[in-house]
Order: sequence, then C-alpha cells, then structure tokens
Amino acid sequence: MGTEHILLALLREGDGSAATVLTSFGVTYPYVRAAVIRMMGVGVDQAPGELSLTGRAQDAIDRAGREASIRDKPIGTEHILLALVREPGGAAARILLQLDVDPAAVQAALAP
Repeated sequence: MGTEHILLALLREGDGSAATVLTSFGVTYPYVRAAVIRMMGVGVDQAPGELSLTGRAQDAIDRAGREASIRDKPIGTEHILLALVREPGGAAARILLQLDVDPAAVQAALAP
C-alpha cells in the first residue's frame, strides 16, 4: 500500500479534517482514483492480512505520528494529510499536484 492508497482512504473516510480540506480544493474520491489508475494502473487484490506499506507510506504514517505528538493530540486525518503533502516524492503528493492542489495551501488550511 502506497501513499496514493492512504490518500484514497482519507477521502473515502469522508468525515475527517483531511476530507473536508481536500474537498474544499475540489479533490474527490473519483478524481483521485482515476489519477491513481492513470499513474499506477489497476492493482491486484491481496489476501486479508497481507497488507504492507511502501517505504514512503510508512514514512508518512511515522511523520503523522510525530506531528500529532508535537501538538499533544492523537493522530488524526489532518496529520496524515500533512505528512502526505510534505513528501513531494510520494504518489499522493504527485497526484495532488496533477489536480492543481498546492501543498502549501493544504498546509495552511490545516494550520491550527
């Protein structure tokens, strides 16, 4: 599972801060899914329990944890989205750029 899958999950969750910010920029699940397919193709299903993260995805999750701990809060979708946009080499950040979403604007929208 890569950063693009995490981005899709944030949008699918729908009620979190990340989904709210992303939709305010016009980013929707169908747009991101189409971008993922264009970029990566269609993957294959894995058997339950075989989920593994790419290095960038694991780094993003770790970064989200550090961001949350700095603010003395539990990890929320906003921390995960911040971590994704701060990883410019990740597929999620590249997809957002393709959709004309400025990472700095996302960070500003999520600022406390």
